[in-house]
Amino acid sequence: VLDFGCSRANFIRYKPHGNYTGIDIREDIIHKNKFDYPHYKFDHYDGYNYMYNNQGAEQLQLKNHYDVCVAFSVFTHHTIEETRETVNILKEHCDNLYISYYSNKDKFAYEKVCWFRNLEANMWDNISKHDVFYLKTDRWLWSFYDDEFLENTLGGKSHATGFPENDLRGMQRCLVI
Repeated sequence: VLDFGCSRANFIRYKPHGNYTGIDIREDIIHKNKFDYPHYKFDHYDGYNYMYNNQGAEQLQLKNHYDVCVAFSVFTHHTIEETRETVNILKEHCDNLYISYYSNKDKFAYEKVCWFRNLEANMWDNISKHDVFYLKTDRWLWSFYDDEFLENTLGGKSHATGFPENDLRGMQRCLVI
């Protein structure tokens, strides 16, 4: 299992797995994960991200092949160009991809993001009319994708999650590639 954008090892905290690699762009998180979970593999990737690593410049390079890649809430903070580029690299190295994203059809999720980040929730009519819509401030980038557009652009099939709607995980959809 490759956990791309592993953050604080959320996947293995939820579902421990024997053969796991976590990758993240935040070096401090990778160091902490290595300390907290020494029996798993963690790699730092110094890639660019508007919100979390705007000085990053490294191109994603994977050496191994993985049965499964999970990317929870990674592409909620990417442009479609960044998403497409990264997903194409992941496809070369992973048999199955499970990526979560915010749908431009889910007003509840949009309102929760705005509430969580103290943003005005007055853009819904614009969001729901576009294939891709970005809520961008000087610190944050939140991406909302049209389900069919994302399926056609990246391949795969969009699915609802089984998590409760008021749980962060339940506010996102899952694209299975």
